[in-house]
Formats: sequence, structure tokens, C-alpha cells
Amino acid sequence: MPLDLLLLIYLSAAANGLLIGAISLPLIISRSILFALTMTHSILGGAILGVYLNEVLGISLPVPVTAFLMALILSILVAELSERIFSEDVSIALAVALATTITVVFSYLLAKASSTGLSLAWVYVAGTSAVATLGDLQRTLTGLVITAPLMHLISGEIKYIAFDRDGAEAMGINTRLYRYLFFALGSLTASILSMSIGVLATHVLLAIPGAIAVRFFRRRLFAASYLSATSLSLGGYALAQVMNIPPSGGIGILSAIAVIGMVVARES
Repeated sequence: MPLDLLLLIYLSAAANGLLIGAISLPLIISRSILFALTMTHSILGGAILGVYLNEVLGISLPVPVTAFLMALILSILVAELSERIFSEDVSIALAVALATTITVVFSYLLAKASSTGLSLAWVYVAGTSAVATLGDLQRTLTGLVITAPLMHLISGEIKYIAFDRDGAEAMGINTRLYRYLFFALGSLTASILSMSIGVLATHVLLAIPGAIAVRFFRRRLFAASYLSATSLSLGGYALAQVMNIPPSGGIGILSAIAVIGMVVARES
């Protein structure tokens, strides 16, 4: 493999890791991992809907935009339902059910109407091949520049709202604004990652780096989250090349090893 292409692949892997590190810790400390489940389900549904619009109806709306908008809409739905009617767990379950319904219905319609549609949609499940493009790197870096500074800025308020929402409101914190911003950044991050490493690997990686940081580090938690996520991403890409599988496969294997390691460390 040419050196410039190899460098591009690992730069993209490092950028993916940094992007994951920026969102993983806030998800853990705000107890919002179930929210990550909503994002990944809705991104898959949005991606399949986007492919259907492109391949069958001829509507030239970029699939990443459709995936992001679906994740954002369902995230807002979770926020509104948990704000007004149900608990957050019930609201997330309803949103996941809706996202799953969209996925199933449009997968069926896509399979009937287009022979290549499902293969295009499958990219969002398993991720792309191990060959990265300059566009992939630019997209990830753009997401990182937007997400990381804002996450550092609002992480304290997000944690406070998660543990004492009434107290946060009594102090004059606009809890709805912070939650919507958090959900929007989470949706943006997950949609970008799903284009490169796939929905399944994204779902796994959103939780593990933050969990490692909280479990094994007392200080510099964000630095630990970035380091863990980047290591898993770079190691996953390297393992994928050795095994000749998509990056999501290598990342998934390393993530499983990390989870087992945390369990063993806890028991010892």
C-alpha cells in the first residue's frame, strides 16, 4: 500500500478516535449511554431512508444529512417526551421503536425497488473499507472542531443537570438549551462516525473510552478518554489490516477485549 494512502488511513483513524473521545466521557458522566442507543438506531434508519430517497425517488439529498437529521429529530423527541410525559428510559425506548420501524419498512421497500440500495445502506452498518479518503478526514476534522470545544464548555452543566436537574433550574441554568445542544452534538458525532466505522462500531466505541477514563483515572478524565478512544481506533484499524476485514471489525474486537479487561480488573 502506498505510504501516502497509509498515512491518510491512520490520520483518519486518529481523527475518529479524538472525535469519539470528545463525546464518550460526557455520555458516561451524564448517564446518557441509552441516549447513544437512540442515536445509532436513528442514524441507521435515517441512512436507509436517505438511500431510498436517492435510489428510488431520485431526490438528491445527501445520505449523511438525512442520517443526521433523523438522529437529531428523534433526539429532540426523546428530550420532549422525557420533559413532558414519560421517564427518559421510556422515551428512549419509544424513539428506538420508531427508528427500528423506519429501518425495517424502508429496508423492505428499498430491497424491492433497487438491487444495489441495500448494499449502499449496509455501509452504515458495517462501515466502509479500510481505504480512507481525504473527504473522510476533512469531514471528521470538521466534526471534531465543532464538537470538542463545545463539549468541554458544557460538560460541567450537563453533568450537573443529569444528577440534580431541579437544582440546576433553581440556579437559572437553561436545562432544555443545554440538553438540546448536547443531543445535537451527539447526533452530529454519531452520524460522522457511522460513515467511516459503521453504526455497530460507533455504538460500542461511544461508551468504552469514557468508561475506561472513569474506571481507571481520577484526574484528567478528558485526556484519558481521548487517549483510550484514539488507541482503540488506531489499534482497530491496524488489526483490521492484518486480518483483512473492515475497520469496524478490528475496532469491535479490540473493544470487546477492553470490556473483558475492565471486568477482570474489577473482579481482581
